[in-house]
Amino acid sequence: MNRMNKLASFALSQIKRSNYARTIYTVHHNEKRGLFYVKLEDNSRAVLHYIAEGRVLDMQRINVPYQYSGKGLARLLAETAFTYAIVNYYYMYLSCDYMQRYYLAVKNSDLEEVVVGPPHLLEGPDSESLDPISPHELPDPDEFNI
Repeated sequence: MNRMNKLASFALSQIKRSNYARTIYTVHHNEKRGLFYVKLEDNSRAVLHYIAEGRVLDMQRINVPYQYSGKGLARLLAETAFTYAIVNYYYMYLSCDYMQRYYLAVKNSDLEEVVVGPPHLLEGPDSESLDPISPHELPDPDEFNI
């Protein structure tokens, strides 16, 4: 499966879960500082921090202001980071607990190709590819214990 089909499959599987955040907020990317971020109404930001090491993006942490929790911002940042990695041929190391839970919630064979760690995420059975034509209702990443 080529990269565009992988991206389409991944994006379609996510649409139902984060429509609110996706329609209200725009994710910005500051590559020099290693940030994906969303500007919020009160001039604060929801931020995903990463460190780029060659072709590997080490996803460090996601910070969402307390008053904005539960609005899908962490999921929106995670989706954006995975999409960015797939489209730009990066690998991802998921140091961030939320990113690990998100990966386990949406894990499929296409994403398994870009995630290179930590080792405990790589163990276990391989996943099936998602059907790119039908959207999937996925579990909440917060339901996954790691």
